[in-house]
Amino acid sequence: MFRTILLAASACLLAGSVHAQQPANTFQPSNCDASIQGNQIALRPSCLRTAPTLRNALADLSVYLHTTNPDKLVSPGYAGPLEVEKLQQTVEQLLQKMDNASAGDVQFHFYALGDPDDKRPVQFGGYFTPVLEVSAKPTGAFQYPIYAKPADGTTRLPTRGEIMQGALRGKGLEIAWTNNPVDYYFMQVQGSGLIRYQDGRTQLLGFAGKNGYPYTSIGRYMQQQGYLRTGNLSNTAIRQWFKLNPGKADEVLAANQSFVFFQPTDEAVRSASGLPVVAGHTASVDPSIIPFGSILLAELPLRDNNGKIVQHEWRLLLATDRRADDKTAVRIGIYTGEGEAAKAAAARFFPAGRAFILQSGA
Repeated sequence: MFRTILLAASACLLAGSVHAQQPANTFQPSNCDASIQGNQIALRPSCLRTAPTLRNALADLSVYLHTTNPDKLVSPGYAGPLEVEKLQQTVEQLLQKMDNASAGDVQFHFYALGDPDDKRPVQFGGYFTPVLEVSAKPTGAFQYPIYAKPADGTTRLPTRGEIMQGALRGKGLEIAWTNNPVDYYFMQVQGSGLIRYQDGRTQLLGFAGKNGYPYTSIGRYMQQQGYLRTGNLSNTAIRQWFKLNPGKADEVLAANQSFVFFQPTDEAVRSASGLPVVAGHTASVDPSIIPFGSILLAELPLRDNNGKIVQHEWRLLLATDRRADDKTAVRIGIYTGEGEAAKAAAARFFPAGRAFILQSGA
């Protein structure tokens, strides 16, 4: 169901926050003064602030939408409308607003993602470019190989469990060896990462391919086995469980047969669409649910170090990255940057909230 939203004159990064409150089923602002009339909302200039990185990202997205085959914006199974012109117009209107904040209100329709009867129908998660400690040779605790993809033409690639048992050992595919199989796993889920050698050198690794097996959520597996409580499937909870139960790591990791291969790259970190990632705004989505190039308005519940929701924040997100989902919910990942600070920021997102696809009212 499409509704209408009016953004008042200003640049277009939604920001600000308020203390936690129970989200309502209807679309209500939770962090700023606004005027609501029926299915229309006008956000005041105080709700918005400029962000050069977002402006640049929107410009890149505009080029992408004008030059990309529409078939690449969605994946098999997508059943919704795909109006590329509307996606383009939405980006253009946001750019115009950022370049001319005094031009007046700009109108959008918005589409609520997920079950409209659910107060928090969207599952959020932060993701980041991890820094993985490695060695150029297997030594000491550095015994877990990071693999490049086998040559094309291989009839059958092994499962994750088979690879963990040594199915690719000795084939010259090792890029480096790490001492942290859990962080390596999460780097695979995210599709790229930085490795840091013992002499301090760093190398960006990019996505090189997969082994062809379907993705399975290890969080869901851990829930089914009774390892984690229902509703507590965050990456933070999963990492903590691994620390307390190292002997079960192989069992849990092997539950996801999908395996990601890497390749060294000198390029900047990029999303699956090929666009540079922007901390705080690049969003990973399942393109069978949300087309690449969509502009999302998300209400993000943020929590403190104790897991308590302390505020909500509206934010514009650019759906340009891909995530593997188990189709049980609408899931959106939000890129937070590189390294430990980004890791901490990623952990602050509360798993459940609301999100809306913006569409030009032109």
